[in-house]
Amino acid sequence: MIMTDDGASDDLADGSDGVPVYLSPYEFWNFGIGQGYSFPAIRDHAKYITALAEFPKAANINAISNLRGDRRIAWFPTLWNAAKLSFVPFVVENPLDDVKGPKALRNLLSRGLMQLNTEFAIDANFATIEEARTRVAFPVPERAMHPGQGRYPERPDWRPDDGLRGRISGQKRITIIAVIDDGLPFAHRNFRDLGGTRTRVEFCWLQSAIANPQQDSVLFGREYMRSQIEDYIAQYGDDEDALYRKAGAAVDTEALGSLIDRRATHGAHVMDLAAGCASERGDDPSEEIRIIGVQLPNTVAWDTSGFGKDMYMLSAFHYIFDRADVIARGYGIDKPRLVINFSYGFSGGRHDGGTELEAAIDEMVALRRHSTGPTALVVPSGNSFLDRLHAVVSEADFDRGQARLNWRIQPNDRTPSYLELWFERNFDPSSYTIKLIDPLDRSRVSLPVQFDQMKTGGDPRSHKPLLNAEGRPVGLISADLHRGQRWRVLVILAPTEPEMASLPAIESGQWTVVISRDENTAPLEQPIQCWIQRAADPEGLRSGSRQSYFDQPANIRYTPEGDLSETDAAGSIVRRFGSLNGLATGRTSLIVGGYRLGAGLGSSLKGVRPAAYSSAGALESGWPEARVACSSMSDRSRVLTGTIAAGVRSGARSRLDGTSTAAPFVARQLTATFVTAGDECVEKAALENYRSLLRGYWEDHGADDNESAVLRKARLGFVRIPPHWQPGFDDSSDDRIG
Repeated sequence: MIMTDDGASDDLADGSDGVPVYLSPYEFWNFGIGQGYSFPAIRDHAKYITALAEFPKAANINAISNLRGDRRIAWFPTLWNAAKLSFVPFVVENPLDDVKGPKALRNLLSRGLMQLNTEFAIDANFATIEEARTRVAFPVPERAMHPGQGRYPERPDWRPDDGLRGRISGQKRITIIAVIDDGLPFAHRNFRDLGGTRTRVEFCWLQSAIANPQQDSVLFGREYMRSQIEDYIAQYGDDEDALYRKAGAAVDTEALGSLIDRRATHGAHVMDLAAGCASERGDDPSEEIRIIGVQLPNTVAWDTSGFGKDMYMLSAFHYIFDRADVIARGYGIDKPRLVINFSYGFSGGRHDGGTELEAAIDEMVALRRHSTGPTALVVPSGNSFLDRLHAVVSEADFDRGQARLNWRIQPNDRTPSYLELWFERNFDPSSYTIKLIDPLDRSRVSLPVQFDQMKTGGDPRSHKPLLNAEGRPVGLISADLHRGQRWRVLVILAPTEPEMASLPAIESGQWTVVISRDENTAPLEQPIQCWIQRAADPEGLRSGSRQSYFDQPANIRYTPEGDLSETDAAGSIVRRFGSLNGLATGRTSLIVGGYRLGAGLGSSLKGVRPAAYSSAGALESGWPEARVACSSMSDRSRVLTGTIAAGVRSGARSRLDGTSTAAPFVARQLTATFVTAGDECVEKAALENYRSLLRGYWEDHGADDNESAVLRKARLGFVRIPPHWQPGFDDSSDDRIG
């Protein structure tokens, strides 16, 4: 349902009725004046709202009695070590299946958190601290929800494979690899043993599957355990169509169609590269490597804003960490080693590890390394190197107190466009103003980068709607001190061709963002970093999105030979370097770039070239600091694009490009290394997120590197990892692999 905005207020919810919370600009748009333009998952499902809450570091969670016998309205999904973490995912029920504006949404979240707060006796600081904030995500469809459970899901009814220890060498350590993706074919032959009857998949959670009323081990979706998967294999054999239908995996609850019924999916490809074993490729199905899968909802891939994913992704990490502990206890594994392949990303964010989801994941990985066992997080560098989504506004770009960004908005775009401007940490931008000029050179809206004194509590913030000639909102400009650390300006524009014809459209063409400042403002010490959110449609889900981009004349896109330029043009604010995946900048992430062979399939790793799309960190020192650590194959050659892996059904193949396909090669090799590496070696390698354990082509780098070597390192990292298999590829001739 389309909800109406009740005064466009984003003040804190009334603390007397719940925990004080407030909404970020993304939530204020998607659940307020811009909800008509949001995805159907937000418009059509409002009964079970999902969110990520940030608690104070000092929170002390102790279970006590239920809240005065009140009917349950809030739940936690599976949580791992929640008492020691600052972030927690949760779901709250909205009995009216409709939310009348941001204020009503805040009050709903507030009441839900109060119920969970009362039950867990979070210390008194929680009710008043400014850090109490939430990030709202896509609602859980009603058919996927298990509302009858208690505040936590029940423990899984899982038993270890009693014969596993006898089938593997005693010198091999049972190691766990986890894959978070979409369209995961958990019964695929490539994840079984040589006989094809036993699976290596211990757990798989399909977050958007129709709930099984007989199951209470997950809050939403369905969970499959090894014994259940093996029963399905025994019953249906090679008829995987019937297997997935009977298992309830062939129907999603999002009206987008089940990915498991497609010929190929991103998740099937990635999972096969990370953990698949096929006899025709000469692979050994190493049974000591156990698999956990989490299939994200389709809406997470469909989203183009960076909004809507946090609760589902953080829940996936909690689930993986919890189930890894279950596996470790069942098989008697001391200090269980875990590798997580997370082939997902977005282009926006602050790129310092400080976005809510990144900070939450970082905190979990660091805690598990300290308390439980080695934990590697492998992420792709991103695919937006040439997409003109990143710009850097430095002091030299100001002329008479102004700097200008040309933002090209495409026609026939059915999704909103989002642009973020980030200032350096602890910087006071109060003398700056952001103005938006439309394609007809009309000034449409401006906002000082200051806080509105009428908005009490929470991060200092302000916002102003962009109105059309009829006075209807077609955009939003906001400023907020994100998590009390770094100022952000967010500019949102409505679609140029809205899905609902009754909604007003924004004009296509060149919009101009003018950054102006007072005459006596001190020069910038660090530049303003700008990122446009990606608008990709990775699984062909028909979102109707068209990518906006920075359109600056000084950005030279082609070389004199007519090739795409892979270097930044002098004097241009549009940058290729600095386009790194916004979810890959945490301190615990091992960032993987993508390469192609330089002279065909027979060429060596020494001569590889970065894939043209493979993103990289900044070349300059300072923020953003994250850099590519290593690289692997994402294109076989310039003409043979992509890599080859399994399709959804056993025996099928798929071709997929992107750094998402380079990351699982690294995750696979790291998992195999974890099986045999000594404790001291692994513990020492954690300081570099296990980069030193990688086997590949290491290129020496030093202070005397020429420009091309510096650029190559920025995109390929320190070591180039060979794929374990690709048609026609042979790395046996590379003498510097080690």
